[in-house]
Amino acid sequence: MYKKVMFLLALLLAATMIVVSCAPDEDIAVDDPVDEPVDEPAVGDNILRSAYYAPTNMDPAFLSTVADDQIGRQWSDFLVFIDEENEPDESRSVAESWEADETGTVWTFNLREGVLFHDGKEMTSRDVKFTFDRLRDPDIGSATVGLYSNINEINAPDDYTLVFELEEPNPDFLRDLGDYHALIMDADNDDFATNFNGTGPFMVERYEPEDRIVFTRNPDYWMTDDEGNQLPYLDGIEIIFLGESSAQVEALRGGQVDYLIYLPTEFVAMLEDDPNINVLQAPSNTAYVLRMRSDRAPADDVRVRQALKAGTNRSDIIDGALDGYGYPGRDTPIGPAYDEFYLDVPEPQRDVEKAKELLAEAGYEDGLEITIHTQESSPVPAIATIWQDQMAEIGVDVDIQLVPSDVYYGGDDMWLEVDFGITDWGSRPYPQPYLDLAYVCDAQWNESHWCDPELDELAAAAAKEMDHDERVRLYHEIQEIFMERGPILVFFVNNLWGASDRLQGLEPTMGLGTALDLRTVYIEE
Repeated sequence: MYKKVMFLLALLLAATMIVVSCAPDEDIAVDDPVDEPVDEPAVGDNILRSAYYAPTNMDPAFLSTVADDQIGRQWSDFLVFIDEENEPDESRSVAESWEADETGTVWTFNLREGVLFHDGKEMTSRDVKFTFDRLRDPDIGSATVGLYSNINEINAPDDYTLVFELEEPNPDFLRDLGDYHALIMDADNDDFATNFNGTGPFMVERYEPEDRIVFTRNPDYWMTDDEGNQLPYLDGIEIIFLGESSAQVEALRGGQVDYLIYLPTEFVAMLEDDPNINVLQAPSNTAYVLRMRSDRAPADDVRVRQALKAGTNRSDIIDGALDGYGYPGRDTPIGPAYDEFYLDVPEPQRDVEKAKELLAEAGYEDGLEITIHTQESSPVPAIATIWQDQMAEIGVDVDIQLVPSDVYYGGDDMWLEVDFGITDWGSRPYPQPYLDLAYVCDAQWNESHWCDPELDELAAAAAKEMDHDERVRLYHEIQEIFMERGPILVFFVNNLWGASDRLQGLEPTMGLGTALDLRTVYIEE
């Protein structure tokens, strides 16, 4: 019942918002994205075509959405590449080797020689140093300032050697260097938002905001396959910006595109029945986080937060909004994908009477009215609608305000300001970034405006603890705090991709859904 009714209602709401809020500009080539989303591909070409929402930021230091990340990964490289199981991989990194001293605070990286930027300039340690100095500079203001605050100094003793000196040992330092903002930049570039001079496998040929971005193969790319063939195999990539998930799926079914990331769960069964389409999936820590702003009423009262959580049936939301392709969280950002770091306790059971009692204790015995602002992209409207129904049973009237994704995450930072919202958080290779980016008191992306000194103390300890068992204990304590008094409800979703059966070489990843390595992908004629 939920699945069918909520899906139809979500599509209706989303379509309405698109009509009034997201009319296409005159120069956009796609006039009717549902009926005719993209041009027909030429038969036998080796261009991968995909469809997704338009990006909001193109400067890697300020990437904030899935669309931003997907684009950035094509035109530049990482000092340390994180593989499909969240492990560092030297063979796909621009650092060909690395080592740490016995204290764990000095890391030395040996860079590949002959790695070229798209304009022909050779990448050296100067460029890599510049990249990370920029990402940790408070005056620049990237979200990675906190992530890299443990770096005391970066030295480049010669063109192919880079040395990081850390304040404290960091057991996750290599994974930090593979953060999606950390694309290697040209130190001589003065406009990162429009000059895409990277070292990556594809070069930006044409970028038309709100329409598409076209990449062509980098003929001088440094990486080869196991047989010595130069990568990438593809001649190019074209990403068409479509602001509706059903239009993206219809483009895949119609053969106009070959590949979709973050496939909406409601379309999986239909695509699995299509003999020309493959659906790939992998478990992940990708999550939809329903968060409550806890620095002002009503969610500044912990009893209100506890009441809203007590009134939520998490499994019903997973089944109804995600079609079962995920798992209910325990109200923390740390999910089962993190193995021992995850505190495996029973799912909280819905308790309507307890929720009403908590609201009454907080002074809302006659009920409560709240507004939740969130993006219109699937499955968020369905999550909001099911939760709205559940809240009505405990006396909470929820008004849903849907907006386009680029408005939710755009220049006014709506997602950081509203009282209630649903934000999609991509999977990270380990738990610490969620705490540092969103949940310690001064986190740059602290959308819930939550500040808990005990959590801050535990998070700081976990960040530098080299003993694995002790680190497990710290993360478990952190999760207990989230469960007791935290400001979030979390719904984890599997990574899902849809691909034409002509597309070969895709390897699913437990990390970000954008992180499939397209260097070894090709289209079978």
